[in-house]
Amino acid sequence: MTLNLYETLRYFMEAPSVTGFEQQRRERIIEVFSKYCDTVTVDVMGNVIGVLGKGERDVMLAGHYDQLGFMVTHVDKDGFAGFTQVGGWDKRVAYGTRVKVWVGDGPEDYIVGAVAVKAAHLTDAKERDQSPELKDMLLDLGVDSEEEAAKLGVKSGTVCTPYLDVTRLGTKDSDKLIGPAFDDVCCVAGLVKTMEILSKNPPKNIKVHFVATVQEEIGLRGAAIAAYNIMPWAAIATDVTHAVAPGVKPNQVGGIELGKGPVVALGGNFTRALWEMMESEAEKHGIPCQRHGVPARSGTDAWAIQIERGGTICGLISMPNRYMHSPNEVISLKDLENLGSLIAITVQALGESDLQHNVEVYRR
Repeated sequence: MTLNLYETLRYFMEAPSVTGFEQQRRERIIEVFSKYCDTVTVDVMGNVIGVLGKGERDVMLAGHYDQLGFMVTHVDKDGFAGFTQVGGWDKRVAYGTRVKVWVGDGPEDYIVGAVAVKAAHLTDAKERDQSPELKDMLLDLGVDSEEEAAKLGVKSGTVCTPYLDVTRLGTKDSDKLIGPAFDDVCCVAGLVKTMEILSKNPPKNIKVHFVATVQEEIGLRGAAIAAYNIMPWAAIATDVTHAVAPGVKPNQVGGIELGKGPVVALGGNFTRALWEMMESEAEKHGIPCQRHGVPARSGTDAWAIQIERGGTICGLISMPNRYMHSPNEVISLKDLENLGSLIAITVQALGESDLQHNVEVYRR
């Protein structure tokens, strides 16, 4: 069985997974994890945990599969829906977005909607210079009354996503992929690449816990619970990170570029011996990688995992991403392949390492 990473990513992304409503994508992740792992479980939060190997040391690999979305708050008498954000939407790109309004739990259980836009011809100069606030936007559902919307299943709590399609940016054989919410399901797909490698060449003395986490977008909640229960000896989180793009200067994003490889994070949220191991293994195996200094909070699952219980050896490998939290994020497929490979060889190196949690440095 040879992994097609592009098709795996598409398969995951075509299923909605708004934070708190991840069930459709969860079923697909379970299906794919089951092809490689010895066991697959779902915990009370909705984290999907695939276990590979029977070693004494538990290593947790985590990427979140929940995504940004909208949630309907009310429907007015004319059938237009007010909504709020789930996660950190940018109001500039929300305005005018076409969405799928999910009225059921199946892949076709949606209606098409759009964030209503006031035509430029009807705006004054002040309106044209700024985007309206999310609280002032409405969804056009294609109906004429609250009753019609209710018959379609649209009510308070209904969630919406941008159109969930993935395609190649530019030519049909381009390495660049474009789609909404690569954050962070692309890294879950990258972990499937890691699974493929480790299932053929298992690490010594390591039990690997592949964790597709939930509720990252509202506070790293799934990762915290998973880490508490797994009690990993070491953990690697994987998430997207900003890359240089039009209007984004290199010094704003640490010079990170698409196509130059996954990104190893350095800073207080991470264990130095582990990030040094990542860079050493990348060099040894000819895997291109970049580094990014993170002086404080990383904003990723690593932030929660590192300090669960008594703390753990912790690292972060990230995917460069242009236009994060927009309907048109852009990543490199080569970067994703290399991310999966770098995590795999790092886990194998951990199996050979003598890293310890607590080192006695003095005894009278």
